[in-house]
Amino acid sequence: MIAACMERSLPTPLRAPGDETATSRERQSRKIVTVADLPLIRERFREERIVLCHGAFDLVHVGHLVHFDEAKALGDLLVVTITADRFITKKRDLAFSEADRARQLAALEIVDFVAVIDEPSAVTPIDALQPDVYVKGGEYANLALDTTAKILGEKQSAERYGGRIHFTSGETFSSTKLSHFMLAPTEAGPTRPAAGVAHGRFRNLSGLSFKLEDIKRFLIEASALRVCVLGETIVDEWVDVTVNDHANQSRCVAALETARTRQTGAAGMMAQHLAPFVKSVHCFTNALAGDLAANITVSSLSPAAIVKTRFVDQATGHRLFESKSPELPSLQGAALPDFDDYDVVLLADFGHGLLDAAAINGRIAAGRHAFVAAMAQVNSTNYGYNLPTKYHRANYYSLNRLEAELCLRERHVPLPELVTRVGALLETDALSVTDGEQGSMAKRGRASFALLPLSTTVVDTVGCGDAFFALSSVAACLGRPPALVALTGSIGAAAVAQRRGNAAPVSEQEFLTIAKIVT
Repeated sequence: MIAACMERSLPTPLRAPGDETATSRERQSRKIVTVADLPLIRERFREERIVLCHGAFDLVHVGHLVHFDEAKALGDLLVVTITADRFITKKRDLAFSEADRARQLAALEIVDFVAVIDEPSAVTPIDALQPDVYVKGGEYANLALDTTAKILGEKQSAERYGGRIHFTSGETFSSTKLSHFMLAPTEAGPTRPAAGVAHGRFRNLSGLSFKLEDIKRFLIEASALRVCVLGETIVDEWVDVTVNDHANQSRCVAALETARTRQTGAAGMMAQHLAPFVKSVHCFTNALAGDLAANITVSSLSPAAIVKTRFVDQATGHRLFESKSPELPSLQGAALPDFDDYDVVLLADFGHGLLDAAAINGRIAAGRHAFVAAMAQVNSTNYGYNLPTKYHRANYYSLNRLEAELCLRERHVPLPELVTRVGALLETDALSVTDGEQGSMAKRGRASFALLPLSTTVVDTVGCGDAFFALSSVAACLGRPPALVALTGSIGAAAVAQRRGNAAPVSEQEFLTIAKIVT
């Protein structure tokens, strides 16, 4: 039975000479096997050294060929397994289905067998094939940066059967990055989900020498932090309408409501942005409810909700009108947390009356352990009255250009000068200033770094500043240099810019995928 099965599955170079009459398509199809065939391959080639590679292999490129060359040199038989479509969770779409990915690998002479694996890791094919060598790319060599511990589990599986793991040394090419910057045209065909669709376009920062390993190290260290978010939660309500011209009996725009959605914003969304990245988040806020991550704890400072309603022309996406519910009642004297119960405290002040600056300044002065990051937003209801100068001696401040200029009472200040002067005014060693389409600049001590926006296409900017503040604060707390503070905040902002408002928090996978694209 084994012999019969293996006769069906043998690749052309290892079959009888008569097989040379088979067509190229037939030889390729014989290379594609199932997981159930892998133990049979091990049995049939017991005396051969089997090498296994595993991955998505969506867009096969020269980096993969270098990878396969080095892998094949380690043994006699090269088996490549690929992750099934439904387990590839990267932000980008797949260019090719699992069947097409298997076909393109089978077409390579260097590959002897190909199988599709219906799970997110290579543990099952390793257990089934028991390879002598399991090969991964050099970018995975530092297991301390393996945030999911998936590679470690695969390494342990290979060693359990007497095999070993090998990390290739060739130049690394990012398939995620290549896919992003080489999206197929619409003529590629309707069955290609990525064809002609730019779901999110990002800037290429290859010339700035950022390293993906630094981002992975940031994720590892952030995962141990206990975070407190203190500030107002705002409910963003979106009302889509179709405009019917003007009302007959009054001089106003008349419209028909077509949809109404609500999203959590401000401090409540900051807590959700941070939850995938840190150990725990304790949010002191108002009216935050709903389905929250398991590591988020909420302490209510007020049951009152702040609702900001935006009426949007469905045809153009333009906002026609905004309204906001009344301010929160004064909460002076409200119980505040002990900042030293946390590693980092984010002050998210949107100027709606929830936070008592004097009491918070007392907590900052008394603190000995917590890293305090402060943001005070200027908006239409507090213009010029809600500035970060109200908070004294925070460890890190995040402002936009308008807020920084209001602090100085001066307009049109060049960004480097603006950052320097505001830093001196706030008496802080670390701050960042975002400047819309001009990007951002982060500063720590005498070092500073300017970065253009990572998004080259934007769906909406609502919530981008909040994501920038949340993630850059964590980087600043971890002592990252200004370049990494600006990059982490900008990745968060770029992710949020690809959707309307606060439709969803930034996920760790989304963050890492954008990092792979831009670095």
